[in-house]
Amino acid sequence: MDYIIEPERHIPVVATTDVLVCGGGVAGVAAAVCAARNGARVMLIEHYAFFGGMATAGLVITTPPLNNGINLEVVERLRDRNLYRKCLYPGEDPAQSSLTAFDPEILKYDLQRMLLEEGVSILLHTNATQTLLNDSAVEGVVIENKGGRQAIRAKVVIDATGDGDVAWYAGAPYDIAEDPLPLTLMFNMVDVDIDRVLQHIGHWGNLRKHVKQAIDMGELQYELSLDPSKWAPGLYGANLCYDDEINVWPGSLHDKSAVDPDDLTQAELVSRDHAIRLAQFLRGNIRGFEHSRIEYTATQVGIRETRRIRGGVVPSLEEAKTTEYPDTVARPYVTNTLRVPYRSLVPERVDNLLVAGRCISAQQDAMVQLRLIPPCFITGQAAGTAAALSIKRGKTVRDMDVSELQENLRAQGMEL
Repeated sequence: MDYIIEPERHIPVVATTDVLVCGGGVAGVAAAVCAARNGARVMLIEHYAFFGGMATAGLVITTPPLNNGINLEVVERLRDRNLYRKCLYPGEDPAQSSLTAFDPEILKYDLQRMLLEEGVSILLHTNATQTLLNDSAVEGVVIENKGGRQAIRAKVVIDATGDGDVAWYAGAPYDIAEDPLPLTLMFNMVDVDIDRVLQHIGHWGNLRKHVKQAIDMGELQYELSLDPSKWAPGLYGANLCYDDEINVWPGSLHDKSAVDPDDLTQAELVSRDHAIRLAQFLRGNIRGFEHSRIEYTATQVGIRETRRIRGGVVPSLEEAKTTEYPDTVARPYVTNTLRVPYRSLVPERVDNLLVAGRCISAQQDAMVQLRLIPPCFITGQAAGTAAALSIKRGKTVRDMDVSELQENLRAQGMEL
């Protein structure tokens, strides 16, 4: 392989903080807000110009109910403007019957407002590109942005990148599926006459039947998978917060790794092409779509899984549902028994580092549930609170008193 050798250079340290959160998705925002509320100086870096991750950039804007911990605060902000509501006409899939929808543009604003209200320092358009290590202890990260290559020092770093980038740079052990879950590029359509559409197709799950018929008859060239498979719904639609707007899953793209640059590039190109194909088909063939248009496609393809950073426990879905862990620190919903232990947030073999969101320690079947928006918010809340308390008590995140963390989380309104 051809390669170059970078010359040694001095990288300026542009900030020093107590807690550095890498990634401004819902897990990262919750982590930063809760760390700041517990007295830590907090800095958050984010790749995009806005917050929310898959919930906003990925248009994953239909979600199970937000009903525990910091989720309740987010709902209260959205509900004040009637921008959080139950999805209607879900179809034959009972798993879709409890979905709720929110406005992603307002969520971007509300997450930004939450961070600024707590005095979190923010750097947008910024990526973590290397972890600063002293033996096995993380002391910060190297970043790159329009200011070039810089460094940030921190007492505790929280990896909320979704892909576990910071932990990976640090050499933390991780698991990754050889056969990853499919990718999906979401898009929204407006000016849809929903009543006429549903009179024609019955419910949103029937969209795939009409698309299949067109493919079989040679009327539509389409290569994405339409049927539910591998914990993905295939082709699907859902009502949103506005009377003429729907959220569309245009199908599943299989056999692509979202941490392989070439695969990810092809996924974006192929998926966006199919989003346009599907929108044109709906407009021309389904009653009620005649005057519809794509309002926007997701900023990036939706990623269901990449690296799962290995912690002190790697629960299966059954274990996460049935085990009453002594160190439970996140319960995504008050209506079921799904739980996350603190050990799932603490990577093996690396100190001063916590993970939150889609990259926590769990088996693939558990992450099908734990990667969703409510669990990401709640694991971020737990990680941010833990980071601040460990600094306050002069302990490492690995050795901190979990019972104190649990007591603090309960005081924040999280039912454990």
